Amino acid sequence: MNILVRNLPKGVTENDLMQLFQKFGTIASLNIVTDKATGKSKGFGFVEMPENSEAATAIKALDGRLVRSLKIRVKAATQSKTPLPAKPAATRPERGETRAKQNVIKGKKRGSKTY
Repeated sequence: MNILVRNLPKGVTENDLMQLFQKFGTIASLNIVTDKATGKSKGFGFVEMPENSEAATAIKALDGRLVRSLKIRVKAATQSKTPLPAKPAATRPERGETRAKQNVIKGKKRGSKTY
């Protein structure tokens, strides 16, 4: 079972997280999510435990536990069923293109005057 651990203090290491969860069973993997630019913890991580019963026991025991004066939140991680929508490619309009499109939308032709 994949477990989400949130509200981790910034100074908590993967070794600290390992010590918290080892008491409850086998750990297949774990990681603390870090900011790519700074390399600092984002305050959450994931722990993978192969045995669901051990994972459920760990979740029950650790959810709300104080770790370095912060209450951590522990729950089963779920994957989103719906994929995120794809972002359209960011392109800059050609000069004057935006105004021409706006005029077409309003029903005006370029260069025509309305009296």
